[in-house]
Amino acid sequence: MQTRTPAETEEAQQTDSELGRHLLTARGFHWIYGTSGDPYALTLRSESDDPALLARRIRESEAPLWQSAAGAWVTGRHALAAEILADSRLGLRHADLPGPQRHVFSDAWSNPLLCHIVPLDRAFLHASNADHARWERSAAPVLGATAAEGHRKPADRLHLEAADGLGDAFDLMADYSRPVAVAAAAALLGVPAAQQARFSAACLSLGVALDAALCPQTLAVTRRLTAAIEDVRALVGDLVAARRAEPGDDLLSTVLRADASAESAARDALAVGVLTAAVGVEFTAGLVNNALESLLADPVQWARLGESPELAAGAVEETLRHAPPVRLESRIAAEDLTLGGQAVPAGAQVVVHVGAANRDPAAFLAPDRFDLTRPTGQGQLSLSGRHTALFGAFARLQAEAAVRALRERHPRLTPAGGVQRRMRSPVLGGVLRFPLTTSA
Repeated sequence: MQTRTPAETEEAQQTDSELGRHLLTARGFHWIYGTSGDPYALTLRSESDDPALLARRIRESEAPLWQSAAGAWVTGRHALAAEILADSRLGLRHADLPGPQRHVFSDAWSNPLLCHIVPLDRAFLHASNADHARWERSAAPVLGATAAEGHRKPADRLHLEAADGLGDAFDLMADYSRPVAVAAAAALLGVPAAQQARFSAACLSLGVALDAALCPQTLAVTRRLTAAIEDVRALVGDLVAARRAEPGDDLLSTVLRADASAESAARDALAVGVLTAAVGVEFTAGLVNNALESLLADPVQWARLGESPELAAGAVEETLRHAPPVRLESRIAAEDLTLGGQAVPAGAQVVVHVGAANRDPAAFLAPDRFDLTRPTGQGQLSLSGRHTALFGAFARLQAEAAVRALRERHPRLTPAGGVQRRMRSPVLGGVLRFPLTTSA
């Protein structure tokens, strides 16, 4: 089941000193470029700056597409963002860089290449557009939008049971959002009970994966991430082997049945399984967190949801627009392009700030206001990414079930302090703590 390439083996054998120096160099460039006030560099730095203010500055730049001091071409304009995310000439990897997508800063000042801070190929996060399209097709009978309705009752049951188990005070992320996202993902993959603690631990360390590609994490966090990737590959690999011997109706069996070639089907099943742990869990947990944060910030919206539980779907859709769980989408130009009137050379990084584009007043009325009754289908871009498209229906379903369950079981749910988010989390805005009480 997919052994390491020589380049991947060399990468895995980096000493702490070598890896630490690489991470510190990338971090240093973010700080240096941020001192000029560059809003994208400050976004990548992801420290104490206001992310909403930076998003607005990115969107309101004079040019629709502009080049950051950090090297990337950046946009926060909705129309151009939609065009970029739909352009097949933009992908997740450098066409002229075979093997792991990682850059050594040998020519750092003239070409820092801050688009792949650490290689995440082993987690399938830098795969080709064709690979992602194939995985989406093969997983559609389980993960697709038309399949979601068949999973609604199990999702409602999972979330109601989790909501009933909460005490008078709890942390939304640690006690609810991540555990239910992990449980739902484990059910999708058919993770046996004896392996669920291992799966949960791997998902916790994998939660920084999307951030780590663009923002250097600490050495310890990076080491835990790479170890978790290998552990979840081994776990999912064993599950794939078991499903090949005895197929079922789970996600892995579905992907295996989609390809007549046993070898390529096994590789695809491994990829979808690893991505479920590396992206599906954190994306779902983040969507639940952001939905509750937005709803509880406006008592009128929370009360309206209680009066009309069917508005849960609207609340989740509005969260995807107003507070997307994935804020940045990074792409690499496969050829020379003209985007937004700018000449973009092959190999250049192009970044869509989804959070900024989803609040573009040219596309949305009163874009900074959270409104769970806002008409749907207005073009939020949160599910237009290669990874988020795969898990969009799954995350939506789980978040809707969460919103309904928490509103029904705990109508007086109240924040017990501010939401604390991870530093170095420009992509996810990952939640560390979200303390709540169940009685006012």
